[in-house]
Amino acid sequence: MNWKTVFKIQGILLIILSASMIPPLLFSLYYNSGDSQEFLYSILISLITGSLLFLIFRSDTDFRPREGFVIVSLGWIFAALFGALPFYFYGMSGGSYVDCVFETMSGFTTTGSSILTDIEILPKGLLFWRSFTHWLGGMGIIVLAIAILPMLGLSSTKLYQAEVSGPMKEKLSPKIKDTAKILWYIYFGMTFILTILLMMGGMDLFSALCHTFGTLGTGGFSTLNRSVAGFESLYIEIVIIIFMYLSGINFFLHFSLIRGRFSEFFTNREWRFYTFILIVAGLIIASDLYFSDLSGEILVSHPELSDYKNDFGLCLRHSFFQTVSLGTATGFASANFDLWSDFSKLILIILMFIGGCAGSTSGGIKQIRFLLVIKFIFNEIRKLTHPRAFFSVKIGDKTYQDVVIKNVVAFFVIYLLAFGTVTLLLTSQGYDIVTSFSASVATISGVGPGLARVGAVENFAFFNDFSKILLTFNMLLGRLELYSVLILIYSLFNPKKIR
Repeated sequence: MNWKTVFKIQGILLIILSASMIPPLLFSLYYNSGDSQEFLYSILISLITGSLLFLIFRSDTDFRPREGFVIVSLGWIFAALFGALPFYFYGMSGGSYVDCVFETMSGFTTTGSSILTDIEILPKGLLFWRSFTHWLGGMGIIVLAIAILPMLGLSSTKLYQAEVSGPMKEKLSPKIKDTAKILWYIYFGMTFILTILLMMGGMDLFSALCHTFGTLGTGGFSTLNRSVAGFESLYIEIVIIIFMYLSGINFFLHFSLIRGRFSEFFTNREWRFYTFILIVAGLIIASDLYFSDLSGEILVSHPELSDYKNDFGLCLRHSFFQTVSLGTATGFASANFDLWSDFSKLILIILMFIGGCAGSTSGGIKQIRFLLVIKFIFNEIRKLTHPRAFFSVKIGDKTYQDVVIKNVVAFFVIYLLAFGTVTLLLTSQGYDIVTSFSASVATISGVGPGLARVGAVENFAFFNDFSKILLTFNMLLGRLELYSVLILIYSLFNPKKIR
């Protein structure tokens, strides 16, 4: 393992991180919110540490895939550790550094799980930084670095392979740095459009930017305790639904639309499957809300639920918002879905597992992997009836090699093992099974809210430090799609075997 290269690039990432704290500092100064000093300290510490790492360590111009995976994993860990400094210096959550790192990792991994019991008491600078981490993490601070590394004489191909989600790594240009730049151009364009649309709905620039960051990054941090429901605006909810949906689509398909290659977009099987799943789930939940019988006890404590029985349009509004929000692993809330029937909540849990498309900012296992596993299982059944026949796994006109299928099946197994292990460890701490189960899937899939004690109107503050550290690791594991983190752990405990 070439640790010199690893730490040199960590220095570059920390310098980028320090620069990214300047916008929240400016908002803090503009609103005179009293948290500018915290950002100045954080910028200086990140900048000095990053500069020292960059200057002290020498590196090769190229590095192996294993270094790429380790750089990406450490990059997210360093981002969370140093990105937590503004919260820590402010004394958020009683000055608990574990809580600050949890909140920051949740931001950068676009998870959206929070330990804050009252979001609205935070000063403007910290609120902006909290949401801005979603925007940086959505496209990936690593992808930003990929566009910069070639200028410093360093290869970025291995980082791209380790960072971009999905079983297949597509490129928009022969040069990786140009692909990274194109992705960021699309991201910037969508950011500008969504910000304008939200301002047209009555939001000020600050709120529009914060909710744009949470939408496009599919993160879900809001500036309001009631999340998007706090705006009480059908227009805002529709706009956010559309852009959550778009953010869950492979960004390479967005490029196809921009270039006028419409057939390439509309014939994409993963996009079709993704759209079909969301539409069907939304209609089923809306019907369940409209026709299901609610107990009198629930109606007494939550009389607003009776509105569902009288207004199918309201059922459609909230069902599709939550379906798209949780299906894309965004986590915004327009209603307290923890009060819905067990049937509807189970559908939402399934959507949390599936997630959005590969190459998007969303979390979860990804639609393409589910398609490949379904095809693989179908082929295995066919082989039992036709043992001498050969069946390949195809999606559309594309045939997937056995090595890709093995990787996807292995990913499924590891994903479920990680999810199950975290659930088991949380229950060992005395938390109920629904809370533990949904907290585990919400963090590894990057969704944010879960059910029961971590539901739509709840938070993660009640967990002990061990559980918060465990869930923070779970966020990292899910965001980097398992392998990068596992390779980092393997590298640390088996240094001699990987030289």
